[in-house]
Amino acid sequence: MERQDESAKAVLRRVAGRVFFGPVLDYGAQLAFYAVLSLVPFLVVLTSVAAFVPSADTVQRLLARAQTVMPEEAYRLVARVVGDVVEGRSATLFTLGLFTALWSASRAANALRKGLNAAHGVDDGRSWARRQVVAIAFTVGGAALLVSSVSATLVGGRAVEAVAGALGVGVAQEVQAWGLVRWPLAVLSVGALAALCFRVLPDLRPRPRAVAWGALVATGLFLASGLGLSFYTRHFARYGLTYGSLAGGVVLLLWAWLSAIAFLVGGEVTACFPGARPRR
Repeated sequence: MERQDESAKAVLRRVAGRVFFGPVLDYGAQLAFYAVLSLVPFLVVLTSVAAFVPSADTVQRLLARAQTVMPEEAYRLVARVVGDVVEGRSATLFTLGLFTALWSASRAANALRKGLNAAHGVDDGRSWARRQVVAIAFTVGGAALLVSSVSATLVGGRAVEAVAGALGVGVAQEVQAWGLVRWPLAVLSVGALAALCFRVLPDLRPRPRAVAWGALVATGLFLASGLGLSFYTRHFARYGLTYGSLAGGVVLLLWAWLSAIAFLVGGEVTACFPGARPRR
């Protein structure tokens, strides 16, 4: 049944109700679990691919990009895992990481699909096989988007340094300017991934305007939640006193949960717009 246009106040009230009294937090927990489960295998694959890039500090540059959006405790845990992977890199580890990342990330895509279908109020009528194909295809496409974004930032940074050296311009100033450009690139990457989620995963075809608004909300909440959690854990919370050596894992899971909620809230906003058409 097609929804009528809703005011901004009605949309806010509906989304808040779905978050605090509906299934959004539960779907977010499911999505966060599979996302964290796929993180380490994905890092195994990413660092193994990075070994073929002719630069000694490629892995460190990748970690520096992740540090901008992750809480400190979560970042330290990820950096330690990546360090262990780099030291023990092998073809077997790469193959195992590839298949594990593909499976667990496709489970995360399935969890997100269920949450988006619930937001639209529809039951998925696609066959089991088709749902799995969609989840795997989305996983591959999303991974390609993230890898392309990371590659663009790496290549862009080296290009800036090369141009600055050729022109005799101060490298520090040029690199600082590129550092400012990286944030819009990160925003565009997250927004593109969110738009891909809202367009492909649910068993409906939302209008482009609805997808754009949902992606905008999801991107803003994703960045705000990451920066807010980083600020909170740095200045107020002391997870190490409560969880000890598990603090990094707890903060990583909390960050993944908040990020998942951000995407699901974006899906709820998309569902508030009328005009979505069934795929069949």
